[in-house]
Amino acid sequence: MRAQHDFPGEPAAVSSARAFVAATLAAWDLDDLAEVAVLLTSEVVTNAVRYAPGTVSVAIDDEREVRFEVGDESPVPPRLRAAGPGDEGGRGLRLLGSLAHRWGWRPRSSGKVVWFTLLRP
Repeated sequence: MRAQHDFPGEPAAVSSARAFVAATLAAWDLDDLAEVAVLLTSEVVTNAVRYAPGTVSVAIDDEREVRFEVGDESPVPPRLRAAGPGDEGGRGLRLLGSLAHRWGWRPRSSGKVVWFTLLRP
């Protein structure tokens, strides 16, 4: 199964993407993944909105693992940052590394895709 939706690259896209992921996982009877999936999607979409112009796409594939992809129009790869205790950002990729089964990124013709997978329950 595959679901995909495009969102305008603005702050409201973050909550819309969270709702899209939660609704898709509920429809696929994968509610057990929703909490982590919504958190990680929120982090990656926030980065896309903050650092890349244009549309943000979110796709979910249900195969052996459940794969989540967030595409944006910036070719700049994601960068792991060291966040201090008072910093507002800088923790998203560390969350991906801690909570996702696997994660990575790949270039595409107009920007990049950041992806992560979660194991089915």
